Amino acid sequence: MLSNRYNLQKLMTFYIKVMVITITLFAVIMSIFKIRDIFQDTNQTIESGVNRTSYIVGVEQLAANQLARNLIQTPSKVKNLQKFFQLDSADYLAYSQQHSNENDFYYLPNQLSEFMQNNDSNKITLNLNQENKAIEVTLKNPGGKIIDSKKLVSKGLYYGIPLINDATFQSFGSIIVNYSPRVLNNSLNYSPNSQDMQVFVISDVGRIRYTYNSNLSEDAFKTLTQDPNQNNILLSVLEKKYFVKSQKNGNGDLIISVVPKIIVYQKIAFNILLFLMGAILIDAFLWWSLKYIFHNYTIHLKSMTNALNAISNGNLKTRVPVPEEEGELNTLATGINDMLNAIDQYVLQIYQLQLEQKDANMKALQSQINPHFLYNTLEYIRMYALNEGEKELANVVFSFAGLLRNNISQESTVTLDKEFEFAEKYIYLYQMRFPDQIGYQLNLDDELKSMKVPKFIIQPLIENYFKHGIDLERFDNAVHIRADKDGERVEISVADNGTPLTEEQLKVINDKLVSQEVKPISGDRSIGLMNVKARMTGAFGTNFKMFVMNNQFKGVTVKMQIFLGE
Repeated sequence: MLSNRYNLQKLMTFYIKVMVITITLFAVIMSIFKIRDIFQDTNQTIESGVNRTSYIVGVEQLAANQLARNLIQTPSKVKNLQKFFQLDSADYLAYSQQHSNENDFYYLPNQLSEFMQNNDSNKITLNLNQENKAIEVTLKNPGGKIIDSKKLVSKGLYYGIPLINDATFQSFGSIIVNYSPRVLNNSLNYSPNSQDMQVFVISDVGRIRYTYNSNLSEDAFKTLTQDPNQNNILLSVLEKKYFVKSQKNGNGDLIISVVPKIIVYQKIAFNILLFLMGAILIDAFLWWSLKYIFHNYTIHLKSMTNALNAISNGNLKTRVPVPEEEGELNTLATGINDMLNAIDQYVLQIYQLQLEQKDANMKALQSQINPHFLYNTLEYIRMYALNEGEKELANVVFSFAGLLRNNISQESTVTLDKEFEFAEKYIYLYQMRFPDQIGYQLNLDDELKSMKVPKFIIQPLIENYFKHGIDLERFDNAVHIRADKDGERVEISVADNGTPLTEEQLKVINDKLVSQEVKPISGDRSIGLMNVKARMTGAFGTNFKMFVMNNQFKGVTVKMQIFLGE
């Protein structure tokens, strides 16, 4: 026992080592995959920032270009723009009313207000070269506010478009469209990990026109504003502390998206620590669990070993202690005890069967008779009956001799065809005793004629009918025997129109047929049923089923089912 305990300790130590190594390797592998995912997410974040910004900036630039084109598309539109500068609000309104019927006329305040409402613009500034003034139009002031063109300064997310005369191809002014950053902010908010990302839009002259999440890290903003004309150098400086993605837009803007490296490294460190702590906790829990389980195993195995030693020394009344906890040892101990109980029962049954066998042998010796003498005597009677013209009596004697020969023969199995033939002879003898009172029908599937079955599986069922079910005061007594095959299932049935059974009787008989218990059978009308069931179970095992039921002819049907495919 000490050796067994030592082996269990070695086994436990080995399992713990394997467990720790496996879980640690798993944690390392998961950490590597997580680090890769973090870098991929970071790259996806800065790419999403650049792509979303580029798309929104492109759309807004295109809308501003289209607005400028619509304002100067024809000479009359150019003239309308100039009148807006030259006239005051009242005179321009009067001018507009005079020319409102022209196809290409537009009322400039309405045109600009509609554009700002549809494109989320908050200000439009118009400037003509020959004028010393500029006009700022907002939604609150659609008529415009005049400002000194020399003091014109644009801030934020804006787009300047020159106004080109189509005839001379010379610029005669400009239009500056200022957009609200709300659209771009909303788009970037949907970027993955947007809280870790900064985005900058820098004009072609190095002016920062838009920033997103600029408070995340002031270093990036300060670096980009050091020297607007040295963007490449500034990007190289940024890459020391940031993961950077940049792209030159079609309008000349430089779009830069950055994620601080410190944030990425903090995520990596946190996840590695998380995996390692998880591995340590799992290792500790499993180590404690294995130690507890092996300790209990040692105790239970010791008690089981002592019990088995007692059993091996001949004390079959000893039983193995069953652990209270569910598990393999509980199942093993219960199985051993069930086996010992079964052995006790089998010993008793074998002893009883030996006594019955001795009694049967004695009775066989007492009633033994020379079968050849019987056959010869019956054959003499049959031939005598034929000579006297008693053909019916000769047939009866012939059938009886066949039954006797079948009973005495030593084979344990016959074909189903032979079994049906034997059953028919048995019924025929009863029919001769009670003419015009008994009818019968036999139906055997051709595929089943050569099927091997135990001997005497139908005759006891017919005998039950003649002993308990037939009514000799009637003239319509009938029995129907059939065997059919349905796929892999063979069904043999014996049906009569005799006396039905009560529900209680059916339950008692069917419970006996379902039971696996082996008992000596005596003094019961189900003896024949149980004998047939025992022999068929011995031949087909669990693939055989048998049950009894009342039928539609107010009699009893016995069914036997054999499942060939299982």
